[in-house]
Amino acid sequence: MLSRVAENIYWMGRHLERAENTARLVSVTGQVLLDQPGNGKEQGWRRLVTITGCDAEFAKTGEQAGEEGVTRFLLVVADNPSSLIASIAYARENLRTMRDIFPQELWEGINDLSLFLREDGESGIAAAHRHDFLGEVIGRCQTLMGMLVGTLSRGPAFDFFSMGQHMERADMCTRILDVDVAAGLPLVGMDSLWLNLLRSVSGEPMYRRHVNPRISAVDVVTFLLRDRRFPRAFQFCLLEVERCLETLDHNALSIQLLKRTERRVDTQDVAVLIETGPGMFMDELQQALQKLHEIITATYF
Repeated sequence: MLSRVAENIYWMGRHLERAENTARLVSVTGQVLLDQPGNGKEQGWRRLVTITGCDAEFAKTGEQAGEEGVTRFLLVVADNPSSLIASIAYARENLRTMRDIFPQELWEGINDLSLFLREDGESGIAAAHRHDFLGEVIGRCQTLMGMLVGTLSRGPAFDFFSMGQHMERADMCTRILDVDVAAGLPLVGMDSLWLNLLRSVSGEPMYRRHVNPRISAVDVVTFLLRDRRFPRAFQFCLLEVERCLETLDHNALSIQLLKRTERRVDTQDVAVLIETGPGMFMDELQQALQKLHEIITATYF
């Protein structure tokens, strides 16, 4: 496989995953903040800009960090590279150059989603229509990714897509834990904080079924960091990236870094992490992911 093609596939996986994550975060935040007072709502919406790492880009817009300004920025502002509409546009462009590798239905589906966002994206800004709009987006993203899982032969194309997808998931997991736990979400009760963390990754049902029917801070953070069965947990994502890399040549450096990061997560005292704040530890994990991305880029792209 040409390095250029491998890179496009990897980034298509990242952009599709980023689009779904953004839609999910905005939807969950809107539900959580329905009954909060004005100042609490502003803090809640502002947190989304920080999670996506777009503070500098948002500041340039001159918008207020309230519900309308943040949702518009995250959903339909094409100049924001992490916005919903930009992520799908990037994924579509990645796919356009290699349509012969993937099922025709994938190209049609991503085109339909791109048109839907351009024509109806503004409806996601209004609170009255946002939940239905974002539900539609999440459903379409899951359909596209399910189409790939169900129809693409296992080989380099699938592995590079899955690698990009799970790198993005792992990064988002650390960002959510960093911002939400550090902030403590003072606008809601602590049980709501942990419940919101789970809902941000659609993890509540699996947590209650496999970990604890009750909400526990240590159990929630442990689940999101270490669970090896839940697809959006940090360790699960690392293991999937590792599985993909094991099928490729020249993987020694990247797998060595993955193993070291996995051990670091397994040995971290979660109770101490919650008590002292997760900032430094999450920064460490994000730096490891960035280093891994740089090794993958230098080796394969």
